[in-house]
Amino acid sequence: MSLQIDTAIHLSPTYRLQWEKAQDMFVLLYPEGLIELNQSSAEILQVCDGKNKLADIVSVLEQKFSTSGLESDITHFLNTALENGWITQST
Repeated sequence: MSLQIDTAIHLSPTYRLQWEKAQDMFVLLYPEGLIELNQSSAEILQVCDGKNKLADIVSVLEQKFSTSGLESDITHFLNTALENGWITQST
């Protein structure tokens, strides 16, 4: 399975993105446990709302951090997230 660039991306139904105050970080919660996320991963997943496609996510994050050239890193992370089942895409 590979990321479809023209399809909206959202968290898989079994995962929930949540800020964990005790750990001072975002985590992905799922029935068997949790995944600790670094800041970059959390920023990307926060815009995976089922409306944004890859280009939208890149645009939002490049504007937020006043930078460019993030597409390759974001694509790599999203492909990993898709392979791990953290995200899914609407058809």
